[in-house]
Amino acid sequence: MPNIPMPAQVEKPVAAASTSKAPAPLPQNFSKDQAKKAVKALLAHHVKDKERQEEKTLISKDEHIWLVINTRRMPTKKSNKPSRINLPHPPLPPPPATSVCLFSKDPQRQYKDLLHEQGVKFIARVVGLEKLKGKHKPYEARRALANDHQVFLCDESIMPMMPKLLGKIFFDAKKQPLPVNLKKKDIKTELAQAISSAFFHESLGTTSTLRIATAVHHNAEQVLENLLAALPAVVGKIPDAWDNIKSVGIKTSGSMLLPVWTVDPAKLYSAEDVDVKVKSKAEKKRLRGEESDDSMMTASEDESAPSSKKSKKNGKESKQAEPVAVPAPSPKKAAASPKAAKQAVVPEPKAEKEPKKVLAGKTKDALPAKKKTAGAAGRSSVKASVIGKKKQ
Repeated sequence: MPNIPMPAQVEKPVAAASTSKAPAPLPQNFSKDQAKKAVKALLAHHVKDKERQEEKTLISKDEHIWLVINTRRMPTKKSNKPSRINLPHPPLPPPPATSVCLFSKDPQRQYKDLLHEQGVKFIARVVGLEKLKGKHKPYEARRALANDHQVFLCDESIMPMMPKLLGKIFFDAKKQPLPVNLKKKDIKTELAQAISSAFFHESLGTTSTLRIATAVHHNAEQVLENLLAALPAVVGKIPDAWDNIKSVGIKTSGSMLLPVWTVDPAKLYSAEDVDVKVKSKAEKKRLRGEESDDSMMTASEDESAPSSKKSKKNGKESKQAEPVAVPAPSPKKAAASPKAAKQAVVPEPKAEKEPKKVLAGKTKDALPAKKKTAGAAGRSSVKASVIGKKKQ
């Protein structure tokens, strides 16, 4: 692979203020041989995949190699400012192979003149805030801007305004602007360091990614060196470092994840996590038991309630059915007042009427009488006349 010179050969930069966390050394069970096998297998897969794409399309896209880290727990906080990761080999080919765009404050012409004075020729375009709010505000204009360049740099003083101005187009394409300090005296070195470094964006999920190489412009040894240099730096920025890491792998945008390192299953969950899980299960069972007891109690109460109501109703009916005991009148009072004797006699209960027969939902009495039609009346008169003639 031909070595393309960088726009400015500078020494390895010192870590920025956002990279204050110390790198986490590789664990003892980390195998470099396994990482080397994964890198070689990924590059071999890319060569075959590229040949298939060339048969279908005329222009094939450059595939980036991503370092993928899966964690056990999700972070509680997220920083919009990415962390700079210094790599032995730039993850992207240097300009002009990589087109670079710079977002600056207004006036835009002032920063263009500043770049021209310091001999910065690898910035393809400078866009000010006024242009972002006006010319590039429509969706199509922002999408065209994202497709025209591979790397976007931004003055760190206006970095918080970028998510609202750029929208999700840049973030979905993994082209978030990278912060640079345009107040430094040597702007050329600052911009060259930003282009040759990788930037780690914290995620609110359990998966974090970092671009470490390009499959076309890097060989297996360079990819392995970038992998071994980036992994400790990225893990050091994750809370709890290696204790929170579940697995590490590498992939391209068109391939599956190839494992590089996986945590021991016996150490996947700590004793505290197991105790918490056991306690939560016991609490769930206890709560379920209480709920079932409550439901049984309520069900028994519901069942007993109608029976008590029925018994009350039956009691009322029995009371109504029992004859009232009336004391027998004395003979003197009975002879003196015959009306009182008549009132004292208990009337016999009336016999209940037999239920009417129901035919097809209607009682017998409710059925309408059949109406004789004209034809039926004629037939009956004919029959009567015939019978009369026979009798004669």
